[in-house]
Amino acid sequence: MFTKHRHALVAVAALFTACAAPGSGHSEILTYTFPVCGAPNSYEPGWVPHGDPGVNGEMTLTIDADRGLLSLEPSQELLDSIRYPAIHAHLYDLQHRYSNTDLGQSTICWAYYNTEGTRGGTCARDDYDCQALTGVTDWPWEAYGYYVEWYRDYIRTVAAENADGWWLMLHFAGGHFATDENGRLIEWDGSPFMESSFYGLNQIRTDCNARIGRTLANRDFGHGDRCNKMLEGVMADDYFLDANGISWVDEDGALTEEAIAMGYDLETEYLFYNYRDNGQSDRWGGPDGGAGGFLTGDDEGRCLNWPVDSYGRMPEPDDDLESAQLTVQ
Repeated sequence: MFTKHRHALVAVAALFTACAAPGSGHSEILTYTFPVCGAPNSYEPGWVPHGDPGVNGEMTLTIDADRGLLSLEPSQELLDSIRYPAIHAHLYDLQHRYSNTDLGQSTICWAYYNTEGTRGGTCARDDYDCQALTGVTDWPWEAYGYYVEWYRDYIRTVAAENADGWWLMLHFAGGHFATDENGRLIEWDGSPFMESSFYGLNQIRTDCNARIGRTLANRDFGHGDRCNKMLEGVMADDYFLDANGISWVDEDGALTEEAIAMGYDLETEYLFYNYRDNGQSDRWGGPDGGAGGFLTGDDEGRCLNWPVDSYGRMPEPDDDLESAQLTVQ
């Protein structure tokens, strides 16, 4: 269901337009088309530090400034590059104007519960991609609940500021194994350091963490995460990769020759980064995300030429690796 196609990003500058909606007096409709990818982002150190490098494409966000409503339309390229179900999305304020954390508050969010029926959605209950991406039209809906006006006020703020300093983040089920600077997996030891956020803060909920220990052949989306119970026992189609796009097990879940040479096994838990939403930046190792992009003002072009050419290639052997290979032989 979720393919592993990777596409080169076509560089498109962020677009901004305003027009009068027919029959509405002077209703202002704002449209932003911007790149979305899993590349690291240097605007805030550590922001989306562990995204899915294979994700690449564009998103179009439309805001009805008067009514405080938003709609999303992902490009087909973006949808094709997402290998796991999309379960949650946010607009973050990176200028800390509405911040409860150092990295800005996720003031606007929508998630898997935007289903058809009383909440007003148009997606099937188990179609997470639709619910978090294509199913967002004129949101929030009246049936959404008591947060409707609160969300609409923030959406009006985004419009009033021409989206300056606002960032879209997408969260997916799944994730990838962490690697060190030499491209090697990191053994999970359950220490507070591993479970802490990238600021070293340590308000931990070990049953709801963005950073967990996982064995190489474990494909359970819900492993170690009771915050997303709807994924518990749901298996990914394929075994998870590491941060460099390397799979250390074959399609049957057996160790590859390279994994054996590195001294890996199927019993040890290795540090794993979830792409799903598990808390603010100072809690539970978050906020790790699957992909994201600036609505406007991406001067660095973080999604250009992404993913890098080396993604998916086995790291070059070094002296330690050669020694490990000799030991195995």
